[in-house]
Amino acid sequence: MNVITTGIKFIVIDIIGDFVYWPIWWYTIGLKDCFVFCAVQIKKTWLSLGLNIWLKNLFTPMYGDRSFVGGLISLIVRIVVLFWRLLWFFFWTSFVLAMLFIWIIGPIIVVYMILRHFSFK
Repeated sequence: MNVITTGIKFIVIDIIGDFVYWPIWWYTIGLKDCFVFCAVQIKKTWLSLGLNIWLKNLFTPMYGDRSFVGGLISLIVRIVVLFWRLLWFFFWTSFVLAMLFIWIIGPIIVVYMILRHFSFK
């Protein structure tokens, strides 16, 4: 191969091919990878906050205190902690889902803004 055919191959296949293939990749493989990433982030957040443990032990008395007042205080403390952990979980989940939404809608908005920019006279 000479330099001219290598240059033409580079321009046609690599540059133009990547430009044409990019939207296909973005909404197929890239979107699948983004879904998997978001699902892993949500699962890791659930596990790191220990929400399944807090929910399972909600009515278990703290420090083995089985009196009425001890059980009531344990329940109130666990409800407050669980509330804050659930609040953080829902905040993080909404953030992750917002990033997923931006991934999906971002290129459409960019193309719309470019076309809108060129439509002005």
